Amino acid sequence: MKKTRIIAPALAIIAFSTAASIAGSVAWFTASRQVTINAGNYTVVKTSSDLAVTLANGVGTTAVQDSKTIQFTGLLTHGSFSHTTGTVYTPNGEGKALEKSTLLTADNFATEMEVTTIDTKKVYTAVTFGITFTMNFGSGDSDKGLYLNNTSGQSAFTVANSATPVTAKGFRMAFIPGTPTTGGSTNVARVYADLQESAKCKYVTGAETFLSGVGYGTNELVDSNYNAALPTSETARATAIARPDYLGTFKAPAADASPLVSLPFTVVCWFEGTDENIVNRNDASEYQTVLTKLVFDAVDLKAE
Repeated sequence: MKKTRIIAPALAIIAFSTAASIAGSVAWFTASRQVTINAGNYTVVKTSSDLAVTLANGVGTTAVQDSKTIQFTGLLTHGSFSHTTGTVYTPNGEGKALEKSTLLTADNFATEMEVTTIDTKKVYTAVTFGITFTMNFGSGDSDKGLYLNNTSGQSAFTVANSATPVTAKGFRMAFIPGTPTTGGSTNVARVYADLQESAKCKYVTGAETFLSGVGYGTNELVDSNYNAALPTSETARATAIARPDYLGTFKAPAADASPLVSLPFTVVCWFEGTDENIVNRNDASEYQTVLTKLVFDAVDLKAE
């Protein structure tokens, strides 16, 4: 199997601050909730000459190209994000109703994500950054699939101090596709929830589903139980792309075309309010720090 890889050992440290307790087991924090990303960053390391990555500033984040890092020093509260519509949902202060919804493509998206300010730091419902994968094709190269590698020891969310995940189970990352540079290339939306099982992963689609949310569809979610080995160049193409870790296809360009093919994404990071663990808690230690590591692979796809 021929494959190339980008490793993003994301030292994005996400920590919840203490929140007051509430009665019952309904998800969503009340007004005292905050989640803090303390000077965290996503570091991207290129390990192959023909697969490259470019980062871009996002909502609340700054891309540092020389060190290939995404930096965020604000605060992050909880919300919900629909990967199918590109909409972020912000709860009200009581955590019992929807305050507003904002499209990812809206001109005022950045402003709408700002919930408040605490000690001069902006508090966001969600933060974003841009990431573009570029493949440099050689003569005779085949189409290549792009994958989030979640096999053992590769991509992972972990809890600081090796603690058992509690509130950390609510952390999510979504990969939202932009337009590829070459006709025939494709990229798809996926959600990464490495600390929660799929049966407990939901998201908001509108006010009527605010408290309960809806489940993810087939191949839309990489959850805590997913660790399938990557496909090989001998895997049937239909099988290789019908996977939750598949992010897109680099279509081999024609001989007289540019050898560079790019797949752009907007990455959305948030703590999912419909998760059963996103409730106010008496024990401050249950508001945890999440460390993330992202590994991406490009694999030769079998001819159609």
